[in-house]
Amino acid sequence: MNFNSLFYPRSVLLIGSSKKEHSTIMVKPEIFRRVYLNLHDFEGYGAVSDIEKMHKYPSTDLTIISLSPKDVISESKHLKTKFLIILSGGFSPEQRKQLLKISKNKFNIIGPNSVCGVINSENKLNTTFEREFDLKQGHISVISQSGGVGVALLDYMISNKVGASKFVWVGDMIDANECDLLEYMLKDKKTKTILLYLESIKEPRRFMEIAGKSSKPIIVLKSGTSEKSKERAETHTDSLSTKSEIYSAAFKQTNVIEAESISDLFNYGMLFERYKKRNVKNVAIISNTGGSSIIASDTCHKMGIKLADLSENTKKEIEKKFPGLDAINPLDIRADANGDRFKEMGDIIVKDRNVDSILFIMQLRSCLLEAVDIQALKRLKTGKVVIGCTPGPDDCKKIQFFLRDSVPVYNSIEDAVKVLKEVSKF
Repeated sequence: MNFNSLFYPRSVLLIGSSKKEHSTIMVKPEIFRRVYLNLHDFEGYGAVSDIEKMHKYPSTDLTIISLSPKDVISESKHLKTKFLIILSGGFSPEQRKQLLKISKNKFNIIGPNSVCGVINSENKLNTTFEREFDLKQGHISVISQSGGVGVALLDYMISNKVGASKFVWVGDMIDANECDLLEYMLKDKKTKTILLYLESIKEPRRFMEIAGKSSKPIIVLKSGTSEKSKERAETHTDSLSTKSEIYSAAFKQTNVIEAESISDLFNYGMLFERYKKRNVKNVAIISNTGGSSIIASDTCHKMGIKLADLSENTKKEIEKKFPGLDAINPLDIRADANGDRFKEMGDIIVKDRNVDSILFIMQLRSCLLEAVDIQALKRLKTGKVVIGCTPGPDDCKKIQFFLRDSVPVYNSIEDAVKVLKEVSKF
């Protein structure tokens, strides 16, 4: 399935009503108006229309519809399009069959119950009803079966200044499914890392075959694994869930990275966008506070990550460059450390063959470090995995601002160590 007309449409048709009252299963008039406004920002903006003003539909690459199931079926018969995004939900099994019969050999469907549709940061295509958000261009692409989870990931990326390439909310997947989109993302040059939130996998065997051949990191949050959540998932997006143990075993066999939460999904994505899968066994910790370095060391031990034994040459160079500092991993470079001291210590550590990865812990409060000074780490030259951690949400955002596009920075020691554990599996 070719998704170019979905992500790079030359013309777009929006079908809905901005006036009539709607039931809860439909997209509300205010939401319709927001989608309409978002499409005006699209660089490839073509035909965007209100159904009440249309007498004949033009031929388009992409159509977005926000009507009741009955009206969606009625209007679909007259479409000349390549892709149809159905934002609204509430379709019965019989209505789904009718939709597929209408679309056969004519157009492909995203949804129903897509809720948000698609985002492509490259051309500013945005069929969501989110307004005035600043999403940077990046290399993470997201496939979400849930509107809420997808929007939560979108919020993580925006608030953490992390770029994205493409988002697609697949909803009920009566036509285009997760396997079709995964194949497309693996070939997409703008995508380096793929995040998926799935309540069901329509074609498990095909999914595993595709994932098993991937050179790109694939990170999946699979929900609907408990008995109660299975019942809810089946009513949410017409999903059929399977025992988590079966999926987890299959994911491990194909090197799919399994996330346990939305924050894990984002955190792993932020790491793997920058670093490919690699063998990380020995970590060095560089911190400007002693307590945090010890907590990080303990967390590494609990998660089965080994702290690197620094070589004698490394110890001698540290003692020469920083008299009075103990050349012991974890390395406490003191509360008066500035950005240059972080960089100079990093320069020494990256040369040590016993070290696979470096975790920088950079605290601002009650320390002399200024957030702007940490930009010195951008000049650190190494092929090793380098990540940062700044405990505390406000200080973390400041550090992230100055290290964006350079070093992934996490706001808890546990999260930072957890991503190192994940990358160390390969």
